[in-house]
This record gives sequence, C-alpha cells and structure tokens, in this order.
Amino acid sequence: MDSKFEKNLARLETLVMVITTLVMLTILAIVVGMRYVLHQDFYGYNEIVLADSFWMYFIGAAFAMRREEHIKADILKNFISKKGGAVMRLLADIVQTAVNYAMVVLSYNLVASNFRAWTITPLWEIPFFVPQISIFISFVLMAFYLTMYMIRDYNDLVVLFKGRD
Repeated sequence: MDSKFEKNLARLETLVMVITTLVMLTILAIVVGMRYVLHQDFYGYNEIVLADSFWMYFIGAAFAMRREEHIKADILKNFISKKGGAVMRLLADIVQTAVNYAMVVLSYNLVASNFRAWTITPLWEIPFFVPQISIFISFVLMAFYLTMYMIRDYNDLVVLFKGRD
C-alpha cells in the first residue's frame, strides 16, 4: 500500500494514536498529582480515560491490521504446500473480510442508536457515541485493508497457479 491516500491514512492513524496516548498520560499525571500532592480528587477522569482509550485501542487495531501485525492463527501454512497456503490465505481473507463487513454494519447501528438516544456520561456529559465512533471507524478502516489484502492475495494466487512465481 503505497498510494498517497494510504500514506496519509497511516499518518492520520499514527497522529490519533499519539494524541490519545498523550491525553491518557496527561490525565493520569493530573490524577496522580491531584491525589498525592494536592490531596484532591479529579472526579470523572475515568469518563475521559474511557473515551480516550476507545480511540487509542480501536485505531490501534486498524493500525495493526494495516501493517498485518494483528494476531493470526496461521500455523497450518507451515505444513502445506505453497499453493495450498495461498489458497488457505485467500479463504481466510474472504471469511475475515465478510465478518468485518458485518461488524461495520453492527458498529454503525451501535453508534446510530446511541446518537438517537443521546446517552451521556454522568459528570462530563460525554455522549456515548463519541467513543463508539472509533469502533465504527476502526472497522471501516479494517474493511478497507482486508479488501486490499484479499485482492493482493487473489492476484498472488493467480500468479502462483499460472506458474509465474
């Protein structure tokens, strides 16, 4: 993945992860400082940390998918032929992509229902859909990457079966 769009998308994901990490560290430093230096409580910090962590973890999941560093159970490829491994990889891509598209729909429904209900956190009144949008965006990004990898693996399989390896 080398297009300008994909590079900008990678930069945006990295930026979101850096910002959310800095927000998390800042909030925790404030909590520790208030609690142990000022002997005060920072009420509602958990609401901010929860919203921030959703963005950090889910964009991080998309980032890992883009780099193909997500957790995989692909031990069988060590015991089968190169062509068999390529077929298995394409079948896994198809299943994974189909499941991911279902998750896109489900996460969209989650965000839409919480947007309509306008459920908010008790203290800071953060709408529930704000952290949940990260789930939807993450699954959309993963669907994009999985589709690209499925096309790549299909093309690799075609080349392998035509004997132009």
